[in-house]
Amino acid sequence: MRSWQRVLSQLPGRTTDPRGRLAEIRRRQQVHRTALAELDRLERESLARLGDPEPGAGPGRAAGLIGARPDLVLAVHLLGPLTVTVADRPVESWPNGRCRSLLAYLLTHRRPWPQREKLMEVFWPGSPPEAARNSLQVAVHNLRRALRSVSETPLIVLAGGSYRLRDDVSIWLDTEELIRLVSQARQLETRGEPYAATVLYEDVAALYRGDFLADFPYDDWPALAREHLRLAYLDALDRLSALYFASARYAACVAVCQQIIELDPCREDAHRRLMRCHCRQGRPHLALLQFRVCARLLETEFDIAPSRVTVELRDRIHRREPV
Repeated sequence: MRSWQRVLSQLPGRTTDPRGRLAEIRRRQQVHRTALAELDRLERESLARLGDPEPGAGPGRAAGLIGARPDLVLAVHLLGPLTVTVADRPVESWPNGRCRSLLAYLLTHRRPWPQREKLMEVFWPGSPPEAARNSLQVAVHNLRRALRSVSETPLIVLAGGSYRLRDDVSIWLDTEELIRLVSQARQLETRGEPYAATVLYEDVAALYRGDFLADFPYDDWPALAREHLRLAYLDALDRLSALYFASARYAACVAVCQQIIELDPCREDAHRRLMRCHCRQGRPHLALLQFRVCARLLETEFDIAPSRVTVELRDRIHRREPV
């Protein structure tokens, strides 16, 4: 089965209620607007925290970690499966998933560190206060025990009613690195440095191992951040594919466009760029096939036709005009 056939075969059935289709379209538009606003906020916070480290800086080189105690460098990958290392030593033994999710929450909500009551509300909603407090203490105990397997220094402390990492722990998160790389790449594009921007967008693509906290699909709290980071990744792939196309790297552009469509099948700009790539490679028949794939996806998902721009591109390809 071809890749485009596999995509079509996995699509849900068409919704027959026009009001339901319209509501879904509006919901996605609202999510997109909310995510863009949140990404701007996350970007400002991340840059304020990380400063302006050199491109490609890893966990041991990012700003704020240079000169840090090597035994207290905590590096956490939140994109895809959660992985935690302390001084390059991976934490491999976790008592349960709750303490891992708790650590991720603390690290991504550390400006300021959340109060105990907030943690109880997030992780044990609806539980009696005493039961939630006991559950939190157990989760913190398990988290401390897991971190002790790689660090003799106690990393989690209680201060001012908040569980937090001690002040001399240096923290590197792949999510903050991704936001920083995207911001720098945009700045490089604005300054007319497409090659340098391409390198950073490639770093973003390599950094994104999967959705935010992919191994916690049933936790409620990561959902919004997961959507924000997924959008940032998709936008980075879009810019990367555009730069590949502009530099005539058509095979690379095809691969990235296919990645975008796999994640967001109804993203018409990716379909159009893929159609243009096929034409530039002397394969207009594949471009026309891609149009049919795009049309089918839009019809199945939203019961709408391709946009005028996409239809005009198909017509130009039919007429053998350069695209």
